[in-house]
Amino acid sequence: MVITRTTTERLATSERAELEASLRDPQQFHSDGKEIGQACTILPLLLAPLWYVLFLELVHPHRGAGNTWHAIAQALRNLSWHYSMLWRAEFLVLLGVVAIPIAIAWMISYALRTRGRHGYAITSFGVVRIRGQALRVLRYEDLVELKHGRRDLPRHRIVTDELELVAKDGKSLTLYGFGLLARKAQIEALRDRAQPR
Repeated sequence: MVITRTTTERLATSERAELEASLRDPQQFHSDGKEIGQACTILPLLLAPLWYVLFLELVHPHRGAGNTWHAIAQALRNLSWHYSMLWRAEFLVLLGVVAIPIAIAWMISYALRTRGRHGYAITSFGVVRIRGQALRVLRYEDLVELKHGRRDLPRHRIVTDELELVAKDGKSLTLYGFGLLARKAQIEALRDRAQPR
């Protein structure tokens, strides 16, 4: 596998130090974490009222059972625990009540784990896609082609540049954003320096 999946801890000490330094340098780090952070903030805010409505839908028919916990227990007892329940509205309400808090917790956790560590680092040893501690490393000696293009309508709503880094095995890393022609020139210069003479 030419694009190596690894973690920060598995990098050599010098590479790890360079990667950490590149995360603080806007010339070496192409961040796409701002959009992720916004999504992980806005989506929970949108999902919370939906969860509340579904929760009320679940317990409201059973409010005569006493407190909220008794209403939940009554609602669960009234579900028919058979595979046919998958097609019933009551199951979808229960699924939403259970799944939405899990999704909210996952989004918040992902945003916190990848804060400041979501994007592409351009280092002396290669291009590194970073998501928290998870890395995909494409070393310059394995980089065969850089393709610059545009992401535009009708398939995408936002027009941005696209830079695809193609490895020897045909797999690729793709950067999205603005100003990627300058990144392309930067990566090509580093790749040329890394080539054996």
